[in-house]
Amino acid sequence: MKKLKYILGSIVVGFGLSGCLGQPSIPSVSEEEAFKYEKQYLAEWENWKQQNKNTKPSFKWIQPKNKKEECKVYVGIDSENDKTTKSDYALYWDGECKDGYAYGLGREIEKTMFTDLQQIGIYENGKAVDYCVISYPLEGINTDGECSYSYDQPEHYVKTTIKDKLDNFDITYEIGVSGTNGSPEMGMVTSPFIDKKMLAKVYPNFMYMIEDYTEDSFVGMKYDFNMKTKQNSNWINSGYRFMFKKDGLILGGENINDGEKIRLVVLPDSYINHLGTIYDEISQQVNLGFEAQKKALIIKEKYKNKICKDNVKVNFMDNKEYKEICNEDKKIADLKIKIDQKLAQIEQQKQAKRNQMNQQQIIQMQKAQAAAAQKRADKESLNQALRDFQNTVNNSIDRQNRTLEQMNNINRNMQMDNLNNNLNNINNNLWQIYRIILKVKWINILGCIERTIQYLVIS
Repeated sequence: MKKLKYILGSIVVGFGLSGCLGQPSIPSVSEEEAFKYEKQYLAEWENWKQQNKNTKPSFKWIQPKNKKEECKVYVGIDSENDKTTKSDYALYWDGECKDGYAYGLGREIEKTMFTDLQQIGIYENGKAVDYCVISYPLEGINTDGECSYSYDQPEHYVKTTIKDKLDNFDITYEIGVSGTNGSPEMGMVTSPFIDKKMLAKVYPNFMYMIEDYTEDSFVGMKYDFNMKTKQNSNWINSGYRFMFKKDGLILGGENINDGEKIRLVVLPDSYINHLGTIYDEISQQVNLGFEAQKKALIIKEKYKNKICKDNVKVNFMDNKEYKEICNEDKKIADLKIKIDQKLAQIEQQKQAKRNQMNQQQIIQMQKAQAAAAQKRADKESLNQALRDFQNTVNNSIDRQNRTLEQMNNINRNMQMDNLNNNLNNINNNLWQIYRIILKVKWINILGCIERTIQYLVIS
């Protein structure tokens, strides 16, 4: 049985734009600067490929316990912890044999004390050809897709994980393509209970991580494009990242201090377009994963049609357990009920959150209205105060004008009195002068008369 190499589902993502965001200005980053991290990581990747180009999967040929004739099956193993050497290990093959190997449509069943692994496919030379269905019933994991049995051949797949323990019910889907010695893993992780999708292009030493919030109405961002590096088996934020907001704004930043803080920057369009291309590349691999699942499920249905008959029985394991796969339709129906119930609970929570947000918006609106009303009242009060002040000023000006008018009248009266006095004085002076003139004139006349009389007397 092959050993699958899927790691997308193990990625733990929980980050947001935090840290040094309150900068007075945002510097621009050159194209060379923007791509420096990727250039470094890809160079490391090239070195990794050279070091691991000859790495091959560890495996054994195992003879099924239920077959007397030679009928070997390919089983992938961990070279440091070989499960096939344990006393509780057992392998069964439900199918035909040819030339000493498992052959045709069938199922291999691998059991230990704590594990149960089953694989359905069309086998040639002990391996499933092209497509297969792998399940871990005890862990609630099913993987449908391609089967290559090689570190050099990628496998497109859909992996479904169902957790149904007590009050913990959850479902996650991982869709994409596995990594090889020469190509990265790419895929998407999603869940019916979460409105966020996570897309990743994963290399051994770094990854591109994209969070898609398109369907999340409670988050203001649409996409978050980020880079991560591997440090002591943990993924940390690294390099440049940017965020598309639903209002059309783009925020760029650089992860610093091992991703603990972000320095806001303006990234070049070439870098943003580059990560957009990676998004499209991942999406294409996701679509191929769905196509591979369809073909694998066709093989599964053919196998179920073969064994899910009343006359089919086995003696190498419990027949009820053997035919558990035949009851999948009922399990799917029960699963749908649980899914719908949880979705209903989530919708109630969302509605409660919407109501809370609406209430907060109403409160904020009321506060804004009250503030606006107070502002209008303050403005009106100010306007009234200004009007009162203007009236006071106008009244003061009127009083001043009246006072000035009175003063002008007084001045005019005083001026007229002075003028009249001056005129009177002038008239008096003129009259005195006139009297003097008359007096002088009469004196002269009298003197002339006197001289005339004297002349006559003498004559």
